[in-house]
Amino acid sequence: MTMELLAPAGSAAALRAAVQSGADAVYLGGDMFGARHSADNFTIDEMKSWTDYCHLYGVDVHVTVNTLIKEKELDEFADYIYRLGSVGVDAMIVQDLGAAEIIKEILPDMALHASTQMTVTSIEGVKYLEDRGFSRVVLARELSKREIEYICRRAKAEIEVFVHGAICMCYSGQCLMSSILGGRSGNRGRCAQPCRLPYTLTEHGKNVGSGYILSPKDMALINHLDELKRIGVSSLKIEGRLKRAEYVSAVVGLYRKYLDCGGTASRQDMTELTDAFSRSGFTDGYFTGNLGKDMMSLISPGNSSANKFTDAAKKRAAENANLRKIPITVSGTLKRGEPLQVIFTDTDGFTVKQTGTVNAEDAVKTALTADRLKEQLLKLGETPFECTDADVYVQDGVTVPIKEINAVRRAASEKLIQARIKSRQRDSKIYAPHPRTRDTKTTVKPDEILLCAEVSDEEQLCAAIKHKLSRIYVPADVLGTLKDKTLPDRARKENIEIITKAAEILCDEDITTDGVLVSSAAASYKYADKKLYGDFRLNVLNSVTANIFDRFETVTLSPELNIGEIRDTLSAARVGAELIAYGRLPLMLTRNCPVKAMGKCQKGKRIYSLRDRKNEVFPIMCATGCRAKILNSKPIYMADKLTDLKKLKINSLRLIFTVENFSQCDKIIDVYRRALDGETVAAMPAGTYTRGHFYRGAL
Repeated sequence: MTMELLAPAGSAAALRAAVQSGADAVYLGGDMFGARHSADNFTIDEMKSWTDYCHLYGVDVHVTVNTLIKEKELDEFADYIYRLGSVGVDAMIVQDLGAAEIIKEILPDMALHASTQMTVTSIEGVKYLEDRGFSRVVLARELSKREIEYICRRAKAEIEVFVHGAICMCYSGQCLMSSILGGRSGNRGRCAQPCRLPYTLTEHGKNVGSGYILSPKDMALINHLDELKRIGVSSLKIEGRLKRAEYVSAVVGLYRKYLDCGGTASRQDMTELTDAFSRSGFTDGYFTGNLGKDMMSLISPGNSSANKFTDAAKKRAAENANLRKIPITVSGTLKRGEPLQVIFTDTDGFTVKQTGTVNAEDAVKTALTADRLKEQLLKLGETPFECTDADVYVQDGVTVPIKEINAVRRAASEKLIQARIKSRQRDSKIYAPHPRTRDTKTTVKPDEILLCAEVSDEEQLCAAIKHKLSRIYVPADVLGTLKDKTLPDRARKENIEIITKAAEILCDEDITTDGVLVSSAAASYKYADKKLYGDFRLNVLNSVTANIFDRFETVTLSPELNIGEIRDTLSAARVGAELIAYGRLPLMLTRNCPVKAMGKCQKGKRIYSLRDRKNEVFPIMCATGCRAKILNSKPIYMADKLTDLKKLKINSLRLIFTVENFSQCDKIIDVYRRALDGETVAAMPAGTYTRGHFYRGAL
């Protein structure tokens, strides 16, 4: 199997460098709906021109339309996809499931690639996406070799993995830190990179370490290419759409070298990678399973390299670079009384024939020889072609002008260029949006809104049961280790639904309840025989996405929506909607625990936090699989604003309890219960809470 080498193209210069350095495919963004908002993205016209350039060299073009789409953007998104249909790109990389549905309607034969922003970590996630028409899945960067191999052996879809470049501390698609703290959403291509800022680790409030605790080194798997090929990976992706052309040239050139030749990178080549860009070296920690401090760039979050590039890398990145040649065979025939006939054939099966305009005549002085004709026909220097074999015949005693030979050669070259870049244009269909009126079965009255809770421990569960909440979401490990085994029965007697909250990252769990709160499409695939409730990690920002989950009991809308956007989404949603009305949102979900990376371990307790430069404190909670959740420094609080939420015709409100004790939960539930009953309640003390995005503008 030949693995594809997929290179970043954040600018025209970087795209050219990627092609000239040996990329099999490039990925790039247009001027809309791409996850690298600050890259030098391409207009539709520019994309068409550069797609032709790539197709000339046999290089595929993947376009990123990998942001989450809001309701008011759906028509604009559909129009953008319609216009992209004329460009002839080969695939679209998508995060939003609703966006994928729109693409399928407009461009039915377009290849869909699931972005790493979909957080696919399991074969169940791949199977779900296969069923929805995806032909390729980009796995989460956090997977080990064993996990990748398990998926590759069982997947029908192509599997793509990142092999070089920046990695996020949080699972891609699950980070809310930039959005909640700074109003710039990573899921919308505008991440402010708070992970690259300094933090202090505190234990029971006492400082026990400091540095760039959330800043990983860049990934480099150049010494694992043979393993990746063996386990069945289809595409190797290099990160870097914000990097300069010389960087792309250097990295792509070296990965091309070791893909073709195999072996371990030499010290000189590793130095070239380091000189191009590094954050205090590289890591292969996720792939090898060696997590911890060695993965982190604790001293400095930025580029520690010399920004030096070899002459070869600079040459491939030059504006006039023409180093990548396309092998062709050339044949030429010249007979008396007939024009010159030239045939060019490339290794991809394209053949063109060009006939001259001047008939061959008897030579007056010197006849044209086969060697002379061959010499002229092989002057291909300024073209993208190089001749690997030539077959030339010239009848004795005849000739044509040299300028005629040159003209025929140039015309044949242009014909072959056009044949190779012939547009792969697809037939675009006009998108007909579904009627945007909400199904009556999901319309509720303010006095029917249910109050639910998500708990993290037994103490919080007791508080929720005391108040006879309608529904309680409980992690599987909490249900499995209850000291008071009677709690579930007590809840059922009070007509309280106990719903198992599945792990955020799918794993084997003992789910004993009839209902499951799922955080991923993978979990909905695995627990398809259960009553399903969708968590906010499904990233539902529009009605098209919401309606994909219309068999769910409820779906929790993204906390990145404001009140107006929630109203817009619900105008056409066919599924019951839930909102998070209280709680510390998990801003990050990490595979490499920041506590462990600092040489500590809280062993399931809640004793460590991060303190930022503004003296805000972010509690760290243990999550399933030795993962970590970094919570917001303040809880969302909306009890005094429930009148605004009731107008949205939602089905339920959720209170998320993380670090609260029984007494705190008791008080919070009581105030929300009274507020739902119409009583006026007070806000929390100033500076102790947040409204989240409820009253923020668009991000």
